[in-house]
Amino acid sequence: MSALPDDPSLAIDVRVYYYDTDAAGVVHNIAYLRYIEEARTRLAERLDWPLEAMAEGPVVPVVRRTEIDYLRPAKLADRLRVEGRLAAIGAASFDIEFEVTRPADGAGIVRCRQRLVGVHLATGRPARTRADWRARWPRLVE
Repeated sequence: MSALPDDPSLAIDVRVYYYDTDAAGVVHNIAYLRYIEEARTRLAERLDWPLEAMAEGPVVPVVRRTEIDYLRPAKLADRLRVEGRLAAIGAASFDIEFEVTRPADGAGIVRCRQRLVGVHLATGRPARTRADWRARWPRLVE
């Protein structure tokens, strides 16, 4: 197991391409979830849960809930920043918060909070959240 960081957060930059937009060049609402998915996956890797470990199990993270607020539209060719952070650790779930901004003008584009549950692949039952996370970031434990 690698050392966990002091700060359980991550930021990535994305660019808006044609396939992210409608005919008016405005980003589709579903495209933001793809940006968030990429940030969440990279954050998981930073928190010592790489894709390979997720694929092998025995426990996999499953999105249980997504709350998203669309604040302003992003447009074709915009460069966006997606910031994600581990926000809370429960007994069998954890929450990650995301913000999508447009650094060029400081505009807030999207706010999102997702609740994930670790699920045992073999049984489909919830698993206790990672002990190393609870020990490393006790301030996030609910």
